[in-house]
Amino acid sequence: MDDQVFNQKEEEITTNYRVFLDEVRVAFNRHCDEIKEEATRKMEGISEEDKEARQKILEEQNSQLDKTLNELKQLLAKKEAKVRVQLEEITNLREQGEFSLDDELAEI
Repeated sequence: MDDQVFNQKEEEITTNYRVFLDEVRVAFNRHCDEIKEEATRKMEGISEEDKEARQKILEEQNSQLDKTLNELKQLLAKKEAKVRVQLEEITNLREQGEFSLDDELAEI
């Protein structure tokens, strides 16, 4: 394969990764907004004086947000590892091609 093919494949991988990150960002923000809205709805039904119940709702919201964040981190780590492997494979193929060319030149 020539360098142009390698460059195109790298560009395709990085573009797909950027699109994935954007989609994940949108979904993450939407989910966090839903958690916040749910907590707000629950708070509306509780009087200002009931501090304990309000605190419990906030703790539940924080727990859900922490869970969502951890899931996001796991998803990103998994995808990043996959992308890294793909890019390393391209680099290895590129280097193998360079070594093959060097060997061929040495034989001349």
